[in-house]
Amino acid sequence: MKSVLSYLFLFIQLVSCTNAQEKEAKQYLALCTQGKGCRFSEITISAGEVDKLLRKSNFWTTASPDATLILENCESVKNEQQTLEEIDRSYGGKAVILKKIDLEKYLKEKGCFACPNHTKKISFFGSGVGESGERYAGNGFFYLNIQADEAYMPNEAFRQMGLMDGEGSNAVTVDQFIRKNVIETYTVADGKKFRQVMDLGYQLGLQQEMLNEQRFKEDFKKTGKTRKYNGNDDVEYVGKDNEGKTINIWLTPSRDVCLPLGRFDAVGFYNLGYLSLDGITYLITEMSGSDFHLKLNSVTDATYQFNPAGYQTVKLPGIE
Repeated sequence: MKSVLSYLFLFIQLVSCTNAQEKEAKQYLALCTQGKGCRFSEITISAGEVDKLLRKSNFWTTASPDATLILENCESVKNEQQTLEEIDRSYGGKAVILKKIDLEKYLKEKGCFACPNHTKKISFFGSGVGESGERYAGNGFFYLNIQADEAYMPNEAFRQMGLMDGEGSNAVTVDQFIRKNVIETYTVADGKKFRQVMDLGYQLGLQQEMLNEQRFKEDFKKTGKTRKYNGNDDVEYVGKDNEGKTINIWLTPSRDVCLPLGRFDAVGFYNLGYLSLDGITYLITEMSGSDFHLKLNSVTDATYQFNPAGYQTVKLPGIE
């Protein structure tokens, strides 16, 4: 009798463990709104399909068997600690109700796929110290063409910032492009047209080869400070540049720019533009260090034109 009871006890334990494992293996989707709680649904599509829909690599495919995918509009968060009840309460809900939710349909209805990545005119205020030690301050702008992977700062912008002041400057025009980690400068002086190409190198202490997601996460941390920018949360990060100087950066989720998987940044002059962290594209709204300060004035859709005909290329050392 004892052996039979032992066997039954062991059998009950095995059944209980199996049921618990099956329960733990379920993953859920939570569509949440602050103050109104969440709607829940079991996730039935593969983890790879979820990553594809969210445009995130190694996100849900690395989630634990009992993780919950929280969506608040287009922002997705992986929660591996809280129960459904705890998640619901944190958003102001009172009861967990399971429904069948189509993830792809929800993302389309929220416009999460609507990222045309139009060319942007980024207007900003900048102040700092020039190469000769002189201080400068003024408003400027440049165009960021994400699809063509280039940034363009016209002569008008240089003059607006006061960078073209000085004797004889009215007879000189300068237009600049950033293309594939090089700067192309188109200059007209004394009736002659010159095109110069040089390595992008350093911009405000952030070396271009350092601009990747892993390095950013290692070097920059949230300060805990937040504010609102066009209705979105703007979050401050602090880190070090390549010379060890402190840099503060403010990031806000982008509404109409989505960088593709594997691309970390789309930045133009002064490193202003967009960064991608954990699959979410952020707009850089402010950046400051010990000797410079940059802050966005506005970002609008725009177009630009420039005619490079007639410019003679002047080769610089280190450029093929």
